[in-house]
Amino acid sequence: MNFTFALKLKMKKIFLAFMLCGLVNFAHAQQIGIVRNAQHRITANLDPIKQKWEQMLLEQKIPAILVNFEIRSGMDDSTGKTYYMLLASNRDHSVKVARALELKNGYLSFYKGQEEPWGIATCTGCSNACNPAVFEGKWVCNGDCPSADRPCTKSVTTETKN
Repeated sequence: MNFTFALKLKMKKIFLAFMLCGLVNFAHAQQIGIVRNAQHRITANLDPIKQKWEQMLLEQKIPAILVNFEIRSGMDDSTGKTYYMLLASNRDHSVKVARALELKNGYLSFYKGQEEPWGIATCTGCSNACNPAVFEGKWVCNGDCPSADRPCTKSVTTETKN
């Protein structure tokens, strides 16, 4: 009977350890989507991100309502590394916001803390160009807008914890 009790106690401790590890991992990175068969799919509720990014745009004096969200992948031509991003845009695609995603075991999550490689990029200007991308490990806005009265502009915002 003592052996059974000790075994049950040990199993409870192991179970609790696994639960705590799971909670730490969950708190560490917010899962945004998955990659299956080379297809990206958003699995998270993006309402909080949408609100946060729209507030960030207002603070940059860019009034925009983000309506299109997608996960995109690309290759940094200078390093040859593949990257993933959550990309949002307004209705006419003249405002685009992107944040890097980390791929681990088929799941895409935001990087956390010191691991965040590039911050949040905002590209504004025109709908046919001026798209967020990564080059030499930094955000760029690819393509020039055809109209000189609406140039392609980039800003990068980093999160700070209070």
